[in-house]
Amino acid sequence: MNLQTLSWRALPWVKATRPQWRYALRNGIAMCLALSIAYALDLDEPYWAMTSAAVVSFPAVGGVISKSFGRIAGSLLGACAALLLAGHTLNDPWLFLFSISGWLALCTWA
Repeated sequence: MNLQTLSWRALPWVKATRPQWRYALRNGIAMCLALSIAYALDLDEPYWAMTSAAVVSFPAVGGVISKSFGRIAGSLLGACAALLLAGHTLNDPWLFLFSISGWLALCTWA
């Protein structure tokens, strides 16, 4: 066994640069803050707030804003599509199944 492989200097977090550490700290603070706010609001599943903060995070601030707008637009589009599909096809389960399948196929393809 090579003792050099057990060296602490070979660990990846030791090789991190200052901007990488700053990003990790900012991301950790944002996730903890989101979780704290979710607990304060007494949400049913507060871990989703922390997950959303991690998904939205990006090393550049401009990327966070554009990704946030994309998530908001996608959520609104998905909610409108769900209301439209459910409103017109909920009485027939097979039509509902095929329309939802088609919508998911379209979203996956695009």
